[in-house]
Amino acid sequence: MEFHGRIVLTSLLSIAVASIALQSARAGDKPAPAPAEPAAEEKIELDTWGDIEFGGRYFKDKPKELGSSNWSTTTIARPEAESIAKYEEYGNVPQGFYFERLTVGGQTKDAEYAAELRATDLGNNNQRYILDWFMTGTLSGTVTWDQTPHLFSTTALNIWNGVGTTYLSPFNKVGAFPAANDAVAQENYRTQIKNLIAQGKTIKIGIDRDRFEADQRWTPTPNWEFRGNYFYDRREGTQIAGTNWGGGGGPVLVQVPRPIADTTQNAKASGERSGDWAYGRYNVKITGGISTFENDLKSFTVENPFVAAGTTCASTFTAAANTPCSRISLMPSNEAYTGNMTAGIDLPFRSRFMNTVQYTAMRQNDSFQDPTVATGNTNTAVTGITNAATSLNGEVNALLVNNVLNTRITDDLKSTLRYRYYDNDNQTPVRTWNWVSEDGAVGAVRQNFGYSYTKQNASGDLTYHVLKNASVGGSAGWERIDRDKREALRTDELIGKVYGDARWNDIGQLRASYQYSERRFDNYDPESWYKTLFPGGTGGNMNPWGMRKFDLADRDREKAMVLFTFDNIPHVPNLSLTPSFGLRNDNYLTDPNKILTDSAGNTTTEMGLLKDNSWNAGIEGSYSFGPGLTVSAAYVREEFDKDLVGSLTTQDSATGIIGATTANRYFSNMKEDVDTFIVGTNFVFNDRFDISASYSIALGKEDWTNKDIAGTTCAPTSTGANCAPWPTVNTTLQRIDAQARYKLDPELITQLGFEGDVFWKLKYSWDRSRVDNWQNDYVTPYMYLVDNTARNISMASYNPNYDIHAVSTSLNFKW
Repeated sequence: MEFHGRIVLTSLLSIAVASIALQSARAGDKPAPAPAEPAAEEKIELDTWGDIEFGGRYFKDKPKELGSSNWSTTTIARPEAESIAKYEEYGNVPQGFYFERLTVGGQTKDAEYAAELRATDLGNNNQRYILDWFMTGTLSGTVTWDQTPHLFSTTALNIWNGVGTTYLSPFNKVGAFPAANDAVAQENYRTQIKNLIAQGKTIKIGIDRDRFEADQRWTPTPNWEFRGNYFYDRREGTQIAGTNWGGGGGPVLVQVPRPIADTTQNAKASGERSGDWAYGRYNVKITGGISTFENDLKSFTVENPFVAAGTTCASTFTAAANTPCSRISLMPSNEAYTGNMTAGIDLPFRSRFMNTVQYTAMRQNDSFQDPTVATGNTNTAVTGITNAATSLNGEVNALLVNNVLNTRITDDLKSTLRYRYYDNDNQTPVRTWNWVSEDGAVGAVRQNFGYSYTKQNASGDLTYHVLKNASVGGSAGWERIDRDKREALRTDELIGKVYGDARWNDIGQLRASYQYSERRFDNYDPESWYKTLFPGGTGGNMNPWGMRKFDLADRDREKAMVLFTFDNIPHVPNLSLTPSFGLRNDNYLTDPNKILTDSAGNTTTEMGLLKDNSWNAGIEGSYSFGPGLTVSAAYVREEFDKDLVGSLTTQDSATGIIGATTANRYFSNMKEDVDTFIVGTNFVFNDRFDISASYSIALGKEDWTNKDIAGTTCAPTSTGANCAPWPTVNTTLQRIDAQARYKLDPELITQLGFEGDVFWKLKYSWDRSRVDNWQNDYVTPYMYLVDNTARNISMASYNPNYDIHAVSTSLNFKW
């Protein structure tokens, strides 16, 4: 990262020095006398331009870079109300000096050669540099280097040594939870947990990305074009991950900082030929590419804090619960190779045909995790199973064929025919494994499968120009997905759509569309599929086989869109309005009253998602009160509404035996509303002074209801016939931006030796985020306060709340 930084800064300095020299020459600086040059030599003359802005920033009441380490051990509450993590999620916003942007460029007088360097957030952790250059008609290229951070948390409470490495050990170990009838020992145990928490330190959780991309284009003749592209992405940092241990009266769930260190590289080259033939133009393009993902870390190990002090990881596998360590596999390295041919050709009858054929070969063959080392959640010592494979030998081959035929039947009628075929062929070998529940519990013998499927799409469109400025159209389409391994092996969807576009005498424009589709499966048979997954005849507890998965279930969908644009309203020429409306309703035909019976006579009912509906409506407007003063406003309303039927029932996936009666079903409605308001104004006093200001607020509200269907229970925690809904999740985001810009006296600037414009800016911003979410609040700081057996640990990393006032001033030089 430092190496790249030195290259970029050195290039920046060189270009800046050259630009200053050129600018001085343009400003009238007289060069020193020089010896006479031969008359044959020609002096190169350049035009240059630039834009530089830098300044200083001051914060009032900005949250600290790290949250407090004084975590409470008696209450479920955050030690402080605010965090900087959400505000600086994609880059630091430091106090003091900042270099906002820089643009320098130049070209020859004949515009044959040119180059431009653009940079933003110079010296910050989200800085970006882009260099464009070209030789007219022949060569052009772009080189980009940027840093893209993603900060997740500044309030994560850490009790682990070795953060960022592949080995995490707790500051100390507290032993296993005492017997249920020993109250004194249990209280002493909780005291040890509190002491462990008191040692915790707050750390940042996030990922830093260092990215480089180069793109080159060469056109040796008007009919030939060659391109090359290379992309490099390096990630380093930490993320929140979980691990578990069995024993001690139940599963132990613990959050840990998972290390990140991986590299993604993509390379692509293409060549394209275009030309003329009897019926018009044609083009053929061939592309080849390779993509690789290399993970420096194959796994990481976490020592169990719930064992006796001095206990270490065993060197050989021990089939026991509550093992001393947990080893977690990380994303495996992999690669993909792609070949692509795209062609287009004009045909008789005013038609054009376009075709794409693409083949992708994906491979992954990292070694499996060593099962001979004791780990907390990968107990594989089950007798009777022998798996000699040491790696996956993953192989997926994908073929895409896409065809489009456009025909202008008449001057006013146009048709488009499409057919797309995609085959995802997974040739990964089938492996047999021991499926382990929690830590020490021996689960079922299970097979993994590489899921393959084929997807076909066909459609036809007709568009008719009814009037000069109005058109209507319609389309009919079909989609089929064939799967070789799933509960439903085939689904078909029929799609119809109508749309229109019109404009009235330059007053405004209307665009509208409506689409309706129906998806149906041929046969839904989870029982057979589960028995294939578990060839040993016994399976673990899984979701009831009556549960319909949302990507397979029968579904009716409708989508609609209406957009008006009024930009020249009669008698109100200074007003523009843009109302809009959008709709998407997914209604699933899952019937909770329908009785299903398996081959053994066990019964259940259909369950799953019943609907997933959403709509949005809004209006944007602006009004000019005269030269220099404009006011704008916008409002958007969004609603999301889902219904779900689920069950506390589990079922043996191999035998079909239901673990509880179907009376333990529940109904849940999930509804979210978001209202967004924006107002702004811009006032230009004269050609040297203007001010602008804006205010926005977004109000989000999410409610989940939960009630039983049979009148016996409510899932997942409450009991009784009358079950209250979950607490409302409220989100409020607010922002104020204000800026005053003043153009310094041009004569004074010229006298100071600068040829261009100089602006002074004064900015103020206020940002506020408030999220009240019971799902996260109750795991802050540690779940032991809720779970009296002290088994579960959360790092308390989620805190999106902040309140920030910032004042900044800057100088902007343009030439």
